[in-house]
Amino acid sequence: MSGSVWVSPAEAAKLLEISLRQVQRSLKDEEQRTSEWGAEGTGWRYKPLSTRGAYQLRRSAVMAKAGEPE
Repeated sequence: MSGSVWVSPAEAAKLLEISLRQVQRSLKDEEQRTSEWGAEGTGWRYKPLSTRGAYQLRRSAVMAKAGEPE
């Protein structure tokens, strides 16, 4: 396996060649998060016990959004 299944919003922004702020905005609103990333556990997850309560995105969802094969 080449890397983690989950990526940070910063890494997702880099892979998608967009700003971190755009990724963060897409995660902030529940409807937008679901439409862009899919269901919780499928395209994204929330880690409330991490230092700041961080979202993570599934690498396959990011790569699909980027238009690249997994």
